[in-house]
Amino acid sequence: MALFKYTVVNSAGGKIQGTKEAKSKDDLLQFLANQGFTVLSIQENLGLNFGDLGNIELTGMSLKDKVLLSKQLATMIGAGIPLIQAIKIIGDQSETKFVKDKFDEIYKKIEAGSSLSSALEQVGGIFSEVQINLIAAGEKSGNLNEMLDKVAEDLDKSKNLRGKISGAMIYPAIIFVVLILIMFVMIIFMVPQIEQLYESLGAEDIPLVTRILVTIGEFASSPFLIIAVVLGVAGIVAAYRYMVSEPERKMIVDKIFLKVPVFGNLMIKIQLAEFCRLTAMLMKSGIPIIESITIVSKAMPNEVFKKVILDSKEDLTRGNTLSIGLAKNNINEAFPTILIRIISTGEESGKLDQVLEDMNKYYEAEVEQITGNLTKLLEPFILVVVGGMVAFLAIAIYLPIYTVGNFIN
Repeated sequence: MALFKYTVVNSAGGKIQGTKEAKSKDDLLQFLANQGFTVLSIQENLGLNFGDLGNIELTGMSLKDKVLLSKQLATMIGAGIPLIQAIKIIGDQSETKFVKDKFDEIYKKIEAGSSLSSALEQVGGIFSEVQINLIAAGEKSGNLNEMLDKVAEDLDKSKNLRGKISGAMIYPAIIFVVLILIMFVMIIFMVPQIEQLYESLGAEDIPLVTRILVTIGEFASSPFLIIAVVLGVAGIVAAYRYMVSEPERKMIVDKIFLKVPVFGNLMIKIQLAEFCRLTAMLMKSGIPIIESITIVSKAMPNEVFKKVILDSKEDLTRGNTLSIGLAKNNINEAFPTILIRIISTGEESGKLDQVLEDMNKYYEAEVEQITGNLTKLLEPFILVVVGGMVAFLAIAIYLPIYTVGNFIN
Protein backbone atom coordinates (compact mmCIF):
# COMPACT_ATOMS: atom_id res chain seq x y z
CA MET A 1 0.00 0.00 0.00
CA ALA A 2 1.30 3.45 -0.95
CA LEU A 3 0.21 6.85 0.33
CA PHE A 4 -1.21 9.23 -2.29
CA LYS A 5 -2.10 12.91 -2.25
CA TYR A 6 -5.22 13.75 -4.24
CA THR A 7 -7.14 16.82 -5.36
CA VAL A 8 -10.80 16.39 -6.34
CA VAL A 9 -13.91 18.46 -6.98
CA ASN A 10 -17.19 17.49 -5.30
CA SER A 11 -20.70 17.74 -6.73
CA ALA A 12 -21.06 21.28 -5.33
CA GLY A 13 -17.95 22.44 -7.17
CA GLY A 14 -15.76 22.63 -4.07
CA LYS A 15 -12.12 21.63 -4.32
CA ILE A 16 -10.97 19.04 -1.77
CA GLN A 17 -7.41 17.89 -1.04
CA GLY A 18 -6.47 14.88 1.03
CA THR A 19 -4.32 11.79 1.46
CA LYS A 20 -5.29 8.12 1.27
CA GLU A 21 -3.56 4.75 1.11
CA ALA A 22 -4.18 2.60 -1.96
CA LYS A 23 -2.51 -0.22 -3.87
CA SER A 24 -2.12 1.96 -6.96
CA LYS A 25 -3.19 5.25 -8.55
CA ASP A 26 -5.80 3.38 -10.59
CA ASP A 27 -7.38 1.87 -7.47
CA LEU A 28 -7.57 5.28 -5.80
CA LEU A 29 -8.94 6.87 -8.99
CA GLN A 30 -11.69 4.23 -9.12
CA PHE A 31 -12.51 4.73 -5.42
CA LEU A 32 -12.75 8.52 -5.74
CA ALA A 33 -14.84 8.26 -8.90
CA ASN A 34 -17.24 5.86 -7.14
CA GLN A 35 -17.64 8.48 -4.39
CA GLY A 36 -18.87 10.96 -6.99
CA PHE A 37 -15.74 13.11 -7.14
CA THR A 38 -14.10 14.59 -10.22
CA VAL A 39 -10.40 13.82 -9.87
CA LEU A 40 -8.01 16.66 -10.70
CA SER A 41 -4.72 15.07 -9.63
CA ILE A 42 -3.26 12.09 -7.79
CA GLN A 43 0.37 12.01 -6.69
CA GLU A 44 2.26 9.46 -4.64
CA ASN A 45 3.55 10.92 -1.38
CA LEU A 46 7.32 10.41 -1.63
CA GLY A 47 7.98 11.54 1.94
CA LEU A 48 9.42 9.10 4.45
CA ASN A 49 6.86 7.29 6.58
CA PHE A 50 8.02 7.78 10.15
CA GLY A 51 4.79 6.33 11.51
CA ASP A 52 6.59 3.11 12.47
CA LEU A 53 9.08 4.97 14.60
CA GLY A 54 6.78 6.86 16.90
CA ASN A 55 3.29 8.02 17.54
CA ILE A 56 3.18 10.86 15.00
CA GLU A 57 1.72 9.78 11.68
CA LEU A 58 1.66 11.31 8.23
CA THR A 59 -2.00 12.12 8.73
CA GLY A 60 -1.00 15.08 10.88
CA MET A 61 -2.51 13.59 14.05
CA SER A 62 -0.77 11.72 16.83
CA LEU A 63 -2.27 8.51 18.16
CA LYS A 64 -2.84 10.30 21.46
CA ASP A 65 -4.96 12.93 19.66
CA LYS A 66 -6.94 10.20 17.92
CA VAL A 67 -7.63 8.44 21.22
CA LEU A 68 -8.88 11.68 22.80
CA LEU A 69 -10.94 12.53 19.73
CA SER A 70 -12.63 9.09 19.71
CA LYS A 71 -13.42 9.26 23.43
CA GLN A 72 -14.73 12.81 23.10
CA LEU A 73 -17.03 11.85 20.23
CA ALA A 74 -18.23 8.71 22.06
CA THR A 75 -18.97 10.71 25.22
CA MET A 76 -20.99 13.36 23.38
CA ILE A 77 -23.03 10.82 21.41
CA GLY A 78 -23.60 8.77 24.59
CA ALA A 79 -24.84 11.95 26.28
CA GLY A 80 -27.49 12.37 23.59
CA ILE A 81 -25.85 15.11 21.53
CA PRO A 82 -26.74 14.66 17.82
CA LEU A 83 -23.86 13.35 15.70
CA ILE A 84 -23.69 16.34 13.37
CA GLN A 85 -23.63 18.72 16.34
CA ALA A 86 -20.87 16.67 18.03
CA ILE A 87 -18.79 16.83 14.83
CA LYS A 88 -19.31 20.60 14.66
CA ILE A 89 -18.26 21.07 18.31
CA ILE A 90 -15.06 19.02 17.92
CA GLY A 91 -14.10 20.88 14.74
CA ASP A 92 -14.76 24.30 16.27
CA GLN A 93 -12.92 23.54 19.52
CA SER A 94 -9.86 21.96 17.94
CA GLU A 95 -6.64 23.98 18.09
CA THR A 96 -5.15 22.08 15.14
CA LYS A 97 -5.80 23.32 11.60
CA PHE A 98 -5.60 19.75 10.28
CA VAL A 99 -8.41 18.56 12.58
CA LYS A 100 -10.50 21.70 11.93
CA ASP A 101 -10.27 21.20 8.16
CA LYS A 102 -11.00 17.48 8.33
CA PHE A 103 -13.99 17.84 10.63
CA ASP A 104 -15.33 20.67 8.52
CA GLU A 105 -15.31 18.28 5.53
CA ILE A 106 -16.91 15.51 7.63
CA TYR A 107 -19.59 17.94 8.86
CA LYS A 108 -20.48 18.93 5.29
CA LYS A 109 -20.73 15.30 4.14
CA ILE A 110 -22.93 14.27 7.09
CA GLU A 111 -25.07 17.36 6.47
CA ALA A 112 -25.43 16.18 2.87
CA GLY A 113 -26.70 12.79 4.04
CA SER A 114 -23.60 10.63 4.49
CA SER A 115 -23.11 8.39 7.50
CA LEU A 116 -20.15 9.01 9.82
CA SER A 117 -18.26 5.96 8.53
CA SER A 118 -18.85 6.97 4.91
CA ALA A 119 -17.74 10.55 5.61
CA LEU A 120 -14.59 9.35 7.38
CA GLU A 121 -13.75 7.04 4.48
CA GLN A 122 -14.25 9.79 1.89
CA VAL A 123 -12.28 12.42 3.82
CA GLY A 124 -9.50 10.04 4.90
CA GLY A 125 -6.51 10.84 7.05
CA ILE A 126 -8.08 10.22 10.47
CA PHE A 127 -9.05 6.59 11.03
CA SER A 128 -7.83 3.36 9.43
CA GLU A 129 -10.06 1.00 7.46
CA VAL A 130 -10.38 -1.29 10.49
CA GLN A 131 -11.58 1.58 12.67
CA ILE A 132 -13.97 2.87 10.01
CA ASN A 133 -15.52 -0.60 9.68
CA LEU A 134 -15.98 -0.75 13.45
CA ILE A 135 -17.76 2.60 13.31
CA ALA A 136 -19.94 1.34 10.43
CA ALA A 137 -20.85 -1.73 12.50
CA GLY A 138 -21.76 0.56 15.40
CA GLU A 139 -24.03 2.59 13.12
CA LYS A 140 -25.83 -0.56 11.94
CA SER A 141 -26.31 -1.90 15.47
CA GLY A 142 -27.23 1.47 16.99
CA ASN A 143 -24.24 1.34 19.36
CA LEU A 144 -22.08 4.02 17.76
CA ASN A 145 -20.80 5.43 21.06
CA GLU A 146 -19.74 1.93 22.23
CA MET A 147 -17.89 1.33 18.97
CA LEU A 148 -16.14 4.68 19.23
CA ASP A 149 -15.01 3.61 22.70
CA LYS A 150 -13.65 0.41 21.14
CA VAL A 151 -11.84 2.46 18.49
CA ALA A 152 -10.32 4.59 21.26
CA GLU A 153 -9.28 1.44 23.13
CA ASP A 154 -7.68 0.00 19.98
CA LEU A 155 -5.78 3.22 19.29
CA ASP A 156 -4.67 3.41 22.92
CA LYS A 157 -3.23 -0.10 22.73
CA SER A 158 -1.33 0.81 19.56
CA LYS A 159 -0.01 3.96 21.23
CA ASN A 160 1.17 2.06 24.31
CA LEU A 161 2.81 -0.61 22.16
CA ARG A 162 4.76 1.95 20.15
CA GLY A 163 5.71 3.74 23.35
CA LYS A 164 7.13 0.55 24.87
CA ILE A 165 9.20 -0.22 21.77
CA SER A 166 10.59 3.30 21.40
CA GLY A 167 11.19 3.47 25.17
CA ALA A 168 13.22 0.26 25.07
CA MET A 169 15.41 1.74 22.32
CA ILE A 170 16.19 5.01 24.12
CA TYR A 171 19.03 3.65 26.28
CA PRO A 172 21.03 2.04 23.42
CA ALA A 173 20.44 5.11 21.25
CA ILE A 174 21.73 7.49 23.94
CA ILE A 175 24.83 5.32 24.49
CA PHE A 176 25.73 5.32 20.80
CA VAL A 177 25.06 9.04 20.33
CA VAL A 178 27.25 9.96 23.32
CA LEU A 179 30.00 7.62 22.13
CA ILE A 180 29.96 9.08 18.62
CA LEU A 181 30.13 12.62 20.03
CA ILE A 182 33.12 11.69 22.23
CA MET A 183 34.87 10.09 19.27
CA PHE A 184 34.16 13.11 17.10
CA VAL A 185 35.62 15.52 19.70
CA MET A 186 38.73 13.38 20.20
CA ILE A 187 39.32 12.90 16.48
CA ILE A 188 38.84 16.57 15.60
CA PHE A 189 40.69 18.19 18.53
CA MET A 190 43.02 15.75 20.31
CA VAL A 191 44.47 13.63 17.52
CA PRO A 192 45.80 16.58 15.42
CA GLN A 193 47.62 17.95 18.50
CA ILE A 194 49.28 14.60 19.14
CA GLU A 195 50.24 14.42 15.46
CA GLN A 196 51.82 17.90 15.61
CA LEU A 197 53.70 17.02 18.80
CA TYR A 198 54.97 13.86 17.18
CA GLU A 199 56.24 15.75 14.13
CA SER A 200 57.79 18.63 16.17
CA LEU A 201 59.94 16.18 18.08
CA GLY A 202 61.23 14.70 14.88
CA ALA A 203 59.76 11.27 15.37
CA GLU A 204 59.66 9.37 12.10
CA ASP A 205 56.50 7.31 11.85
CA ILE A 206 53.20 7.63 13.63
CA PRO A 207 51.93 4.19 14.75
CA LEU A 208 49.58 2.55 12.25
CA VAL A 209 46.53 2.62 14.52
CA THR A 210 47.03 6.37 15.09
CA ARG A 211 47.47 6.95 11.35
CA ILE A 212 44.10 5.27 10.80
CA LEU A 213 42.52 7.55 13.40
CA VAL A 214 44.19 10.63 11.82
CA THR A 215 42.84 9.63 8.40
CA ILE A 216 39.36 9.26 9.88
CA GLY A 217 39.73 12.68 11.52
CA GLU A 218 40.82 14.34 8.26
CA PHE A 219 37.87 12.80 6.48
CA ALA A 220 35.48 13.80 9.29
CA SER A 221 36.63 17.43 9.13
CA SER A 222 36.36 17.67 5.35
CA PRO A 223 33.28 18.55 3.28
CA PHE A 224 33.46 15.08 1.74
CA LEU A 225 31.92 13.66 4.93
CA ILE A 226 28.76 15.71 4.46
CA ILE A 227 28.59 14.71 0.80
CA ALA A 228 29.16 11.05 1.68
CA VAL A 229 26.52 11.11 4.42
CA VAL A 230 23.95 12.83 2.17
CA LEU A 231 24.62 10.43 -0.71
CA GLY A 232 24.62 7.45 1.63
CA VAL A 233 21.31 8.38 3.25
CA ALA A 234 19.76 9.21 -0.13
CA GLY A 235 20.97 5.89 -1.52
CA ILE A 236 19.58 3.91 1.41
CA VAL A 237 16.23 5.74 1.23
CA ALA A 238 16.01 5.25 -2.55
CA ALA A 239 16.90 1.56 -2.27
CA TYR A 240 14.39 1.01 0.54
CA ARG A 241 11.60 2.83 -1.32
CA TYR A 242 12.32 0.78 -4.44
CA MET A 243 12.23 -2.49 -2.49
CA VAL A 244 8.94 -1.71 -0.71
CA SER A 245 7.17 -0.13 -3.70
CA GLU A 246 5.94 -3.52 -4.97
CA PRO A 247 4.50 -6.35 -2.82
CA GLU A 248 6.86 -8.94 -4.33
CA ARG A 249 9.97 -6.92 -3.45
CA LYS A 250 8.58 -5.85 -0.08
CA MET A 251 8.02 -9.53 0.71
CA ILE A 252 11.79 -10.09 0.41
CA VAL A 253 12.56 -7.16 2.75
CA ASP A 254 9.95 -8.24 5.29
CA LYS A 255 11.23 -11.84 5.31
CA ILE A 256 14.72 -10.52 6.11
CA PHE A 257 13.38 -8.28 8.91
CA LEU A 258 11.60 -11.24 10.52
CA LYS A 259 14.91 -13.15 10.73
CA VAL A 260 16.84 -10.37 12.51
CA PRO A 261 17.87 -11.63 15.99
CA VAL A 262 15.69 -10.31 18.84
CA PHE A 263 13.96 -7.69 16.68
CA GLY A 264 12.58 -10.28 14.26
CA ASN A 265 10.94 -12.18 17.10
CA LEU A 266 9.55 -8.91 18.47
CA MET A 267 8.07 -8.01 15.07
CA ILE A 268 6.43 -11.45 14.80
CA LYS A 269 4.81 -11.11 18.22
CA ILE A 270 3.55 -7.61 17.35
CA GLN A 271 2.00 -8.84 14.10
CA LEU A 272 0.33 -11.79 15.85
CA ALA A 273 -1.06 -9.52 18.59
CA GLU A 274 -2.43 -7.14 15.94
CA PHE A 275 -4.00 -9.98 13.96
CA CYS A 276 -5.71 -11.50 17.01
CA ARG A 277 -6.89 -8.17 18.43
CA LEU A 278 -8.28 -6.72 15.20
CA THR A 279 -9.95 -9.94 14.03
CA ALA A 280 -11.59 -10.42 17.44
CA MET A 281 -12.81 -6.80 17.51
CA LEU A 282 -14.32 -6.98 14.03
CA MET A 283 -16.00 -10.35 14.63
CA LYS A 284 -17.43 -9.22 17.98
CA SER A 285 -18.83 -6.19 16.15
CA GLY A 286 -20.86 -8.52 13.93
CA ILE A 287 -18.67 -8.35 10.83
CA PRO A 288 -18.47 -11.77 9.06
CA ILE A 289 -15.20 -13.69 9.30
CA ILE A 290 -14.30 -13.37 5.60
CA GLU A 291 -14.87 -9.61 5.60
CA SER A 292 -13.00 -9.29 8.91
CA ILE A 293 -9.99 -11.17 7.55
CA THR A 294 -9.97 -9.01 4.41
CA ILE A 295 -9.96 -5.81 6.48
CA VAL A 296 -7.28 -7.13 8.86
CA SER A 297 -4.99 -8.10 5.98
CA LYS A 298 -4.92 -4.46 4.84
CA ALA A 299 -3.91 -3.36 8.34
CA MET A 300 -0.89 -5.68 8.47
CA PRO A 301 2.30 -3.75 7.58
CA ASN A 302 4.36 -6.92 7.06
CA GLU A 303 3.88 -8.44 3.61
CA VAL A 304 4.51 -12.01 4.85
CA PHE A 305 1.61 -11.88 7.31
CA LYS A 306 -0.55 -10.02 4.80
CA LYS A 307 -0.12 -12.76 2.17
CA VAL A 308 -0.78 -15.59 4.64
CA ILE A 309 -4.01 -13.90 5.76
CA LEU A 310 -5.19 -13.10 2.21
CA ASP A 311 -4.46 -16.65 1.00
CA SER A 312 -6.30 -18.00 4.04
CA LYS A 313 -9.27 -15.81 3.09
CA GLU A 314 -9.39 -17.57 -0.28
CA ASP A 315 -9.64 -20.90 1.56
CA LEU A 316 -12.46 -19.46 3.68
CA THR A 317 -14.40 -18.51 0.54
CA ARG A 318 -14.06 -22.14 -0.60
CA GLY A 319 -15.64 -23.40 2.61
CA ASN A 320 -12.54 -24.20 4.66
CA THR A 321 -11.93 -22.92 8.18
CA LEU A 322 -9.51 -20.14 9.12
CA SER A 323 -7.20 -22.59 10.90
CA ILE A 324 -6.96 -24.80 7.80
CA GLY A 325 -6.23 -21.76 5.64
CA LEU A 326 -3.49 -20.51 7.99
CA ALA A 327 -1.87 -23.95 8.22
CA LYS A 328 -1.96 -24.39 4.44
CA ASN A 329 -0.57 -20.96 3.54
CA ASN A 330 1.84 -20.46 6.45
CA ILE A 331 4.80 -18.74 4.73
CA ASN A 332 7.99 -18.90 6.83
CA GLU A 333 5.84 -20.40 9.61
CA ALA A 334 4.72 -16.85 10.45
CA PHE A 335 1.78 -18.22 12.45
CA PRO A 336 2.93 -20.60 15.23
CA THR A 337 1.42 -24.09 15.16
CA ILE A 338 0.08 -23.64 18.69
CA LEU A 339 -1.88 -20.52 17.63
CA ILE A 340 -3.38 -22.34 14.63
CA ARG A 341 -4.44 -25.22 16.90
CA ILE A 342 -6.01 -22.81 19.40
CA ILE A 343 -7.87 -21.07 16.54
CA SER A 344 -9.13 -24.49 15.43
CA THR A 345 -10.39 -25.15 18.97
CA GLY A 346 -12.17 -21.79 18.94
CA GLU A 347 -13.83 -22.62 15.62
CA GLU A 348 -15.05 -25.99 16.92
CA SER A 349 -16.47 -24.43 20.10
CA GLY A 350 -18.01 -21.47 18.27
CA LYS A 351 -15.99 -19.03 20.37
CA LEU A 352 -13.36 -17.95 17.85
CA ASP A 353 -13.67 -14.26 18.70
CA GLN A 354 -13.12 -14.93 22.42
CA VAL A 355 -10.17 -17.24 21.70
CA LEU A 356 -8.54 -14.60 19.51
CA GLU A 357 -9.11 -11.97 22.20
CA ASP A 358 -7.38 -14.22 24.75
CA MET A 359 -4.47 -14.87 22.38
CA ASN A 360 -4.12 -11.13 21.81
CA LYS A 361 -3.62 -10.68 25.55
CA TYR A 362 -1.03 -13.47 25.50
CA TYR A 363 0.97 -11.94 22.64
CA GLU A 364 0.72 -8.44 24.11
CA ALA A 365 2.23 -9.84 27.32
CA GLU A 366 4.99 -11.44 25.21
CA VAL A 367 5.69 -8.12 23.49
CA GLU A 368 5.80 -6.35 26.84
CA GLN A 369 8.25 -8.93 28.18
CA ILE A 370 10.53 -8.69 25.13
CA THR A 371 10.56 -4.89 25.13
CA GLY A 372 11.15 -4.91 28.89
CA ASN A 373 14.17 -7.17 28.44
CA LEU A 374 15.38 -5.55 25.23
CA THR A 375 17.95 -3.39 26.99
CA LYS A 376 19.31 -6.43 28.84
CA LEU A 377 19.46 -8.40 25.59
CA LEU A 378 21.34 -5.58 23.86
CA GLU A 379 23.78 -4.95 26.72
CA PRO A 380 26.37 -7.60 25.65
CA PHE A 381 26.38 -6.20 22.10
CA ILE A 382 26.64 -2.62 23.38
CA LEU A 383 29.51 -3.57 25.72
CA VAL A 384 31.45 -5.26 22.91
CA VAL A 385 30.99 -2.31 20.53
CA VAL A 386 31.68 0.36 23.15
CA GLY A 387 34.63 -1.59 24.57
CA GLY A 388 36.12 -2.07 21.11
CA MET A 389 35.78 1.60 20.22
CA VAL A 390 37.21 2.77 23.56
CA ALA A 391 40.14 0.36 23.23
CA PHE A 392 40.81 1.58 19.69
CA LEU A 393 40.75 5.23 20.81
CA ALA A 394 42.96 4.55 23.83
CA ILE A 395 45.57 2.71 21.77
CA ALA A 396 45.47 5.26 18.95
CA ILE A 397 45.92 8.22 21.34
CA TYR A 398 48.27 6.85 24.01
CA LEU A 399 50.54 4.72 21.82
CA PRO A 400 52.14 7.77 20.14
CA ILE A 401 52.49 9.47 23.56
CA TYR A 402 54.29 6.38 24.85
CA THR A 403 56.42 6.30 21.68
CA VAL A 404 57.28 10.00 22.06
CA GLY A 405 58.34 9.35 25.66
CA ASN A 406 60.69 6.62 24.53
CA PHE A 407 61.97 8.87 21.74
CA ILE A 408 62.79 11.67 24.23
CA ASN A 409 64.55 9.21 26.55
